[in-house]
Amino acid sequence: MARVRKSPSSAVIEPLGSDLVALAQAYALDATTFPHCSLPPIFGDDAPPAVWIARADRGGAVIGFVATRANRTTLEISGIAVDSAHRRTGIGRALVRATTRSARARGFSSIELHVSTGNEAAVALYARERFRKARRIEGYYSTRHFPDGGDAWLMVRDLVS
Repeated sequence: MARVRKSPSSAVIEPLGSDLVALAQAYALDATTFPHCSLPPIFGDDAPPAVWIARADRGGAVIGFVATRANRTTLEISGIAVDSAHRRTGIGRALVRATTRSARARGFSSIELHVSTGNEAAVALYARERFRKARRIEGYYSTRHFPDGGDAWLMVRDLVS
């Protein structure tokens, strides 16, 4: 598949809402990106999580998502993925920024996420978006699917001064 080169401003970032086709596309992207499901349960008794999706064009196929869940005063990013044909085009940054805007609007004091210590591109993106490495967690991920013994960084962005 040819790599799509679009500017990040041309991507559409929107809440998942009730679009079941987009939900299925987000789950399919999740399944091709991670060895485990990173999207939180959408249906159930708990308050629904916030999920944003990225589309190359309004109404088009889902090319990325970020899923979050609230944990007291922290918004946790439980999963973020961008289709391989659209990586390094600003989609991931746009999804992180949508999450940051929402977290501020909802009154959270921080955002947390876990990222493989071997995923240098993602670590660099989060650092540029003002996340800091809080601690290294040994064996967080399966060693079959992740480098560095499955170690992860817990990265945090403080939203209050």
